[in-house]
Amino acid sequence: MDNLFNLEQITHSVLAQYHRWYQVYEVPFTNNTIANQKGILSDEVEITSQNGTTKGKEGLEDRLSVFTNWQNAHHVQKTEVKLLGNGDIALEADILYQNIRPDNSKYSYTIHYSAILEERENDLPIFKMLNLQPTGIIEDFKFEEAYTENRAKSFMHYWLYLMECPNVDRFKELLDKKFILHLSTGETISDFENFKSWIQSTQSKLKTSTHQYKNLEIRNNTDNTIKVNVDFEWKGITVEHKKMIAETHHEWIISNDTENRFAKMKQMNVTALKPFQIIDNF
Repeated sequence: MDNLFNLEQITHSVLAQYHRWYQVYEVPFTNNTIANQKGILSDEVEITSQNGTTKGKEGLEDRLSVFTNWQNAHHVQKTEVKLLGNGDIALEADILYQNIRPDNSKYSYTIHYSAILEERENDLPIFKMLNLQPTGIIEDFKFEEAYTENRAKSFMHYWLYLMECPNVDRFKELLDKKFILHLSTGETISDFENFKSWIQSTQSKLKTSTHQYKNLEIRNNTDNTIKVNVDFEWKGITVEHKKMIAETHHEWIISNDTENRFAKMKQMNVTALKPFQIIDNF
């Protein structure tokens, strides 16, 4: 059986990277945040915007220096991911961009992104091409930061991708040193060996699975953590080829060091909304 959920799983991997694209512009530049940005780009990446076309990621520091002390917010409004015949991935996205410059001048645009990403085995995809086209000017606006949402969504999509396409060791990057997970079964996990056993036990029963999120709420806390409340609609196909569904409510606290590639899961509380059950068809 072909992987019924392949597009959904790859979409998680693409959006994990896409929401990272903006983060370097939304916090003060450091060597680490710039290195993290380079990590999502191919060596020959081609970026086209109103300012022209740049090729390659060398010299990125100089290109980013233009934005020093700017306040930038990138509010992602719509995304669409498609698989291309050559193994690459296409992303189309619309955003609302808000900006306050050091002289206190303010600008806001709607922008359309067209991007091509290169798939990598057992790793997240990287950008080969990005084309940015302004689609409108917003005259009056209230600046609202978007870093918290982009940070949380990037983490969420990578977490879901790893749940669906398990590579247990990669979870280490997404777990806080002192993490605690309260599962809907009543089980509590607070060390990596038990976490690994849980993931492997779950995945041994499944051929494939996918998650869709809804009712997402994100809030920035004052202690370098982010609170996320979200519901997940889960679909899976067991090794016996049975179709299953479930729905859960998640409450997360994710710790956030802006120097790291991703935020990290500190606390997770899961409540069952719809129990795991076999169905005839999705």
